[in-house]
Amino acid sequence: MSDPNQAIAASFVEPRGMMRSVVGGVAGGQVGGLVGNVIGSAAGPAGGQGATPLQKGQLGYLAVYPAQLVLFRGKRGAFKPKPTDEIVVSAPRSAVRSAVINKGRIGAVLEIAFSDGSSWQFDVVRVNLNSAQRVAGALG
Repeated sequence: MSDPNQAIAASFVEPRGMMRSVVGGVAGGQVGGLVGNVIGSAAGPAGGQGATPLQKGQLGYLAVYPAQLVLFRGKRGAFKPKPTDEIVVSAPRSAVRSAVINKGRIGAVLEIAFSDGSSWQFDVVRVNLNSAQRVAGALG
């Protein structure tokens, strides 16, 4: 189907809530081990925060093509992540209503809204912020 390396714009993304989960787990781990992991888990994705097609712990590679938006599975490498050819989900680009980046202290949230009222939300770590802004710009 689509080659991840031939996209107009692309960025690595994480499931919504993963940054809070990691920060809560690390901070709590220093304070109290198990308590920190419980706090980290509680800060993870919840039903009311918007949909994410990725599962907890997965890495995605969101790619924009002229006619479609494709979320590939990513894999963490020794030095940097890499996209795979495995497609998690795709949508026609014409169905995208908006794409917005909301910046935070340790990263950002990329939200893509579709014309049917659904949305995808992803966490974006700071190192991938520029590429996520290019994705939002290409969709906007």
